[in-house]
Amino acid sequence: MSTVVSRFEMWLHQPAPPERLAAMRIAVGSFVTLYMAFNVREFDRLAARSSEGFAPIGLARVLDAPLSAAAIWVLFAALVLGGAAFTLGIAARVSGPAFATLVLFWTSYHSSWGQLLHFEHLFTLHVMILALAPTAEAWAPGAPDSMEPSARFGWPLRLLAIATAVTYVLSGIAKLRNSGWAWFDAETLATHIGYSATRMETIGSRQPPLAGAVLENQWAIPAMAAAALMIELGAPLALTTPRLRNIWVTAAVVFHAATAATMHVFFGYQGLAVAMLPLFAIERVPEYVRDNLARFHHRTVGPT
Repeated sequence: MSTVVSRFEMWLHQPAPPERLAAMRIAVGSFVTLYMAFNVREFDRLAARSSEGFAPIGLARVLDAPLSAAAIWVLFAALVLGGAAFTLGIAARVSGPAFATLVLFWTSYHSSWGQLLHFEHLFTLHVMILALAPTAEAWAPGAPDSMEPSARFGWPLRLLAIATAVTYVLSGIAKLRNSGWAWFDAETLATHIGYSATRMETIGSRQPPLAGAVLENQWAIPAMAAAALMIELGAPLALTTPRLRNIWVTAAVVFHAATAATMHVFFGYQGLAVAMLPLFAIERVPEYVRDNLARFHHRTVGPT
């Protein structure tokens, strides 16, 4: 056991360059800020909602009643502006914790009406981790010209990856706790898919494109259910080796695409693989893009 703990500690404190952590700040901050901006209709809906059904949880427990419409829009503006400051690394020691608090309050408030959006919870955890990490030591105003890789840039990335893996495992455990071995029956998953398709038809929305095909071939559903559970429970494998990481991330992205195509359920933070970025050396992306653009220019225009 001591050997396992020692190896885990070595992995957790493995050095990383400051640019990698800064890239995570930019990626997560950009996603969450754009998510809030594009989700403006949800703010509008809650601004017009009565107190019926309001049961505050998390940070929202400080409230005795729903926020006023004016307060909702102040929160919206603060989230967008705070998110922009966090993403750019402006006054990171202030903007980071402030943005994390705002996001935690919003997701608590948003979940206080009975609907839990689990993908919001994951990016909230990620923002909170990044808010307390030295994310502005690169690619931010006033950042040093260069710094050596260090464990203080590495452990937040490992913690982000662990948070992602744990959320998948908990989702798999929840499936087994709620459905037991019935999860592997065609009827259980078929009921979920059929309910989603019927609901879309009832409200006049477009049905999931693959829902009908899956329901007509229910023999494939047990294999789909088993694959979904394997992906969720197998998430910790992504923390082990690059090969297993690549296999798991590919499978997870396909899983989210399949869920969208069969039930119109898409978790953007996971489905677009933003949640998986801590597993990769994403600071190399700008260099990779620049080199490939240079090669393309060389092939099409010729040397200059």
